[in-house]
Amino acid sequence: MYTTNMRYLLPLSAVLIGTAPVLADTAASALSRPMPKDRAYEFSADAWGQSKGESEQTNLDARLSSYEATGRFRLDPDVPGSPVAAISWSQLNTHSSDPVLPDELTDISLAASVVRDLEDDWTLRITAGGGFAGDNAFADGSAFYGLANVTANHSLGEGRGYSIGIDYNGNRSVFPDIPLPTFVYYDRLNDTLSYAVGLPSSVTWAPDSNTTARAVITPGGITGSIEHDLDDRLTLFALFDNSVRSFHLDTDDGDRRLFFKQNRVEGGIVWRGTQGDSFPGVEVRAAVGYAFSQEFSRGWDTRDDDTVRDISDEPYLRVGVTMGF
Repeated sequence: MYTTNMRYLLPLSAVLIGTAPVLADTAASALSRPMPKDRAYEFSADAWGQSKGESEQTNLDARLSSYEATGRFRLDPDVPGSPVAAISWSQLNTHSSDPVLPDELTDISLAASVVRDLEDDWTLRITAGGGFAGDNAFADGSAFYGLANVTANHSLGEGRGYSIGIDYNGNRSVFPDIPLPTFVYYDRLNDTLSYAVGLPSSVTWAPDSNTTARAVITPGGITGSIEHDLDDRLTLFALFDNSVRSFHLDTDDGDRRLFFKQNRVEGGIVWRGTQGDSFPGVEVRAAVGYAFSQEFSRGWDTRDDDTVRDISDEPYLRVGVTMGF
């Protein structure tokens, strides 16, 4: 049972991966992406910082920056199919004198996942964990949240299949208080085009062996990317990301949260270490981008929230690194 047949999960992983290295992860979402069989440990870190901006309501300075790190590891490194655990840390800084905007917002989560092969080409994944998202780390009981996910995947062969499950994220930007059912049907139509319909949905187009374009729609937003490999080590990429991050403020009501909404477009380059390099398994990416439609809002979830502050559109720089061994 520990020799999980990953070919059943790989077609679906294109939906789940999207452009994950630039998105804020929870530990549970990090575990939804299959871990390569040859890796026992994996670590990624990402940081971006904007130029000096301002709140449009008050004209007070605001210079947004973000730092993220995610680690995954097998509980038994000698067994490729053993359970995998993850820890995720994300921090958003406002660098603002505006008293309405917390200077520091933190999201930390832990989770573990087990995947098992079942009969008739079914695979089952169970994930459980929890986290904290707020402005006063671990001191605000309302900022703690749970994470849980059960997903069954059925392979129909030749890159086709479907996945059904139920997902609970107590810090989700919409419906945080209830588990949501999930269903995805995926199909690889040919060597260049594949898609997935459901929650989430995606389409992936690879017109040649060096170029891949992908769009992903999830409850948290929309992401689109295109990548072009220059060679085995260098890849050019462009990306659009629409995302929402959720936090609870220590001074706020228990049924209210602070949301940060942001759109980003960026372009950059990725360097990957290959066998024979000094750092095989290491990936480094750098990008320059533009952030717009940035907003802090307040409410129970984003279906009915009120704008707190609009932040000016600003350029930014981003760097990231991923390593596995």
